[in-house]
Amino acid sequence: MFDVQCKNNLPIHHLEITHIWVRGELGHVQIFHCEGSIKRDSSLNRTPKHGSPELFTKIHDQKHEPSIESLKEMKLTKAIRVEPGQTAGIYVHSTERGDQAIVYNNQRSKVTVEDRHFKVLPGMAHVSNVPFSIRCPWGYAWRDRREFVGRIQYGVKWKLWKPDHHSEFPKVFRGMVRTLQMCHRRKNCPLAKLPESILFYIVNFCAWDWAGTPEELKIKDKNEHLEEAVRLKRERDLNTAVNLERQGLIYMRGNNFAMAAQKFSTALELLRAGLSRSRLKLSAKLYSHIATCCTRIANGEDLHVRENLQSLPEAHRGEARRILRTQCLEQAIGYSRRAIAKASDDTKLKIANHLRAGSACLAVCELRPCQAESYAEKAAKHFNAVVEVDSNCTEASEGVAAAQVILRRIGGSGEDMELE
Repeated sequence: MFDVQCKNNLPIHHLEITHIWVRGELGHVQIFHCEGSIKRDSSLNRTPKHGSPELFTKIHDQKHEPSIESLKEMKLTKAIRVEPGQTAGIYVHSTERGDQAIVYNNQRSKVTVEDRHFKVLPGMAHVSNVPFSIRCPWGYAWRDRREFVGRIQYGVKWKLWKPDHHSEFPKVFRGMVRTLQMCHRRKNCPLAKLPESILFYIVNFCAWDWAGTPEELKIKDKNEHLEEAVRLKRERDLNTAVNLERQGLIYMRGNNFAMAAQKFSTALELLRAGLSRSRLKLSAKLYSHIATCCTRIANGEDLHVRENLQSLPEAHRGEARRILRTQCLEQAIGYSRRAIAKASDDTKLKIANHLRAGSACLAVCELRPCQAESYAEKAAKHFNAVVEVDSNCTEASEGVAAAQVILRRIGGSGEDMELE
């Protein structure tokens, strides 16, 4: 959930947002919008709007296939109209479980991105699969200081010049109008033969930048200095990511898997800009590390998580442990899939993540009986992928057999799944 703001330094009548692109596990995606900021300004009611679903209007409701690496287009059923100086709130939600449904970023600045027309501002991430819910397995479902990751398509409707709008146009345009009016008042100037209303009619057809674009509004071309700065920043980010990986591995050895996962996630954020071979290889390792952390937390091996669970009332402890285990296993599956996608030529890493994902799928079959068939089929696919590479892998063979047993028990397609 985040805000978009239309700038008021140009003669814009309004802008309309028509499409939004996002990426992630996606699934059933809904998009809502509200008038004004997601943060209420009224001194009488300072409650953020994410706790008031009645203030939002649904403008997209559709199922989408997973798209982890590339952005997926979401067409809005009703365009979001934003006028100069005004703000609109946008909320993108998926009913997929886990926090990989919609990719987001940690906040890095006061403005996520901006151009000469509008700004995208930081907001909050929502990690519940229920729209507007305040609860999730980790507690509070809203995470502050997060940024939108994606693309926004919009169109601009410009104001045409009129005397009433004169002050809203750039200084160079106003100077052009003033020059034409002075020429019009000179008796020996050809423009003096025109009625003033005709002169204004002509100016009315001139776009705001016909007199020239102000220096502060010009879109600067990339030059070699900027490219060099980007290259150096990417090198620094890569070195920082390597150091964060080392710190995460130290936390893993101390059985602090939650903190290790945070280090690996921060490292991944630094690697998103760039597609070099070294970055892709490190990204695959980091996704694999996070999948390992999720699996170890699900198995109750994180000391700090165990202490937090023990602090809960005994009546709620079992259910909280079950929910946490389910969510962590689902995240382990998602991160393992990402590691597989990134590890183009690392067979060993692919096998490890196929085995991990397959085992996690089998475990989720017991925790989510209503989805057992789907997860058993996913488990069989992961284990079969290993068998195709290494037919002597006992764990993969046993995993396929276990998936077939589940599918036969629930009347699935287990009879048709055989080892090659």
